Amino acid sequence: MSDIKKVSRGSRSLFEDILVKRAATHKDCLAFEQELFDAIPLPAFFQDADGHYFGVNRALADFLGVERKILLEQGVYPFLLPSLAEECRQKDAELLAGGGRDFFEGLVAGRDGHDQSVLFTRSTVHDRKGRVLGLVVTLFDLSALKEAQRNLGEIESQKQAILDAFPGTLALLDCDLQVIWSNRDNKKEDVSCMASKARSCHEFLHGRKAPCVDCAVRRSILSGQIESGIHETEIDADSGANNFFDVVAAPVKDASGKVTSVVAISRDITKKMQLEKQVRHSQKMEAIGSLAGGIAHDFNNVLTPIIGHAEIIRFRLRQSGQQDQELEKYIGEILTAAKRAKSLVGQILTFARSQEQNRVALYVHPIVKEVMSLIKVALPSTIEIHQEIDTNCGQVLMDPVQLHQVLMNLCTNSFHAMEGRVGTLTVRLAKGEVDQDGREWLVISVADTGSGIDPAVLPRIFEPYFTTKDKSRGTGMGLAMVHGIVGGYGGRVEVQSEVGVGTTFYVYLPVAASQSSPVESVLAVPLPARGKEHILVVDDEEQVLNIITSMLTGLGYRVTSKSSSQEALLLFMEIRDDFDLLITDYIMPLLTGVDLCAQIKKIRPDMPVILCTGYSEQIGEEVLKRAGVDEYFLKPVTLQGLAQVVRRVIDGKT
Repeated sequence: MSDIKKVSRGSRSLFEDILVKRAATHKDCLAFEQELFDAIPLPAFFQDADGHYFGVNRALADFLGVERKILLEQGVYPFLLPSLAEECRQKDAELLAGGGRDFFEGLVAGRDGHDQSVLFTRSTVHDRKGRVLGLVVTLFDLSALKEAQRNLGEIESQKQAILDAFPGTLALLDCDLQVIWSNRDNKKEDVSCMASKARSCHEFLHGRKAPCVDCAVRRSILSGQIESGIHETEIDADSGANNFFDVVAAPVKDASGKVTSVVAISRDITKKMQLEKQVRHSQKMEAIGSLAGGIAHDFNNVLTPIIGHAEIIRFRLRQSGQQDQELEKYIGEILTAAKRAKSLVGQILTFARSQEQNRVALYVHPIVKEVMSLIKVALPSTIEIHQEIDTNCGQVLMDPVQLHQVLMNLCTNSFHAMEGRVGTLTVRLAKGEVDQDGREWLVISVADTGSGIDPAVLPRIFEPYFTTKDKSRGTGMGLAMVHGIVGGYGGRVEVQSEVGVGTTFYVYLPVAASQSSPVESVLAVPLPARGKEHILVVDDEEQVLNIITSMLTGLGYRVTSKSSSQEALLLFMEIRDDFDLLITDYIMPLLTGVDLCAQIKKIRPDMPVILCTGYSEQIGEEVLKRAGVDEYFLKPVTLQGLAQVVRRVIDGKT
């Protein structure tokens, strides 16, 4: 029995040893499991089916800054925001009941006291029979990711601001010239005025229907270098306009150096091109003005003897009582042509210098008839001319030279439209309808049966330098000048055209109050005023000097003429009291007309002085006033004009 007891005691001791060893082994396993759990870099914890925490790794304790013992006692949820903690408990119950895995994002209080964004990953743990034993939860710190997202958002916002502020188009295109991405994709308006749905290079960047041939993008793909170029769009059928784009393309290459895509920048430079065109136009007009100013004086000196001699012939014929109507007609034609040439020089100066012309009330029908007489000579016999002129349609207030220019330009334009074919040129002058403001209008129409104007270019015909003609046939300024002149007098120009049928231009001019009778002859010339005073005439041009001398002599004056201003000054110093008037040219060598006038006035302040010039812009009112000039007139000199100004100055009526 004692042996049995000994065995029993021995067995119990052995059993206890086994239990002790098994407990030690279990502790070792638990320690190993804890070390393994602590080796996980992500914060994690275990929760049983009753909600008790029985495992927390070191990463979680460090992340929250809380001792592991406290976490095992209190759990993790107290460190969440209250609303989120309650939501997590509810989701835990659902997950433990049904099993599975889920994710959610929440905020926890970090060890630095700041809330940190965390991604919770929860999975159920099962026994061998599949029963849910609890949950294993891992936490992934999203702080760095959130910071990166914020930084990325700021960078994206900055990039978008740069793209939005860029005054043009930025695009990424593939090697097939198709748009992959563009800053215009998210914009409602179309920066480059192209179709927003266009995805090919030629449509998107250049606004062309035809594929690119030599554009910067294609060249960049082929060369592998940065390329640039200015591209012009096709003319829009509706607006008749085209745009210009400055395109720069840079290739994007892979590691092997192969071009995989192209970044292209396109800027609309239409306004810049237009401004450059305006600057060139301004410079051209300035050059024309300088040229016109240079030739105006000499050209008017040429016209002076032509007009002067013709008027002297007519004056002497009338003095002698010889009535030769045919000769009078020829003289009238010479004077009309010469005076028209004089006015055209003034018109060139006006156009180049933007000077304002004197407006006079005039009847339009004499000028229309004159233009038709001139254009008839230039037209071939294949073009028939029709005139429908109402002589009682009223007067207009404008410069006759500019009206002449308007009609000549329109008729010439019609002639070019019918050139090489049989056609009809019809010019009509009639009263227009009274508008709603009670204004009366005069209408001049110029119609041709020519080729007509393409609707695509019709809106542009009044643009300066726009022309469909060969450069040797026109400059593109004719219709622009017509539009500018008519608009300057409060009128308007309208056009109707059909391709293959012809074109009609309508010029509407406001009717002015009548100031003279329509039966007055435009060639009626009263006898010029005469005199007997002694006049000193100075001009370095012999022809001009001779004709002025002849005119004044024919009017009864005594004339002393000098071609040298210095000789004239010396002569005046000798016999200063013998002269009643000085007429001097402005541009003369050594001593100008203004300087001569100033010297004469110093010697004899009461001496009447007239300055004659071929170009009014060469002198200013202040200069004339300082020199003591009583009056000045422009060349070419007419007999009637010379007689009037001489008599007016001598009689002291200036």
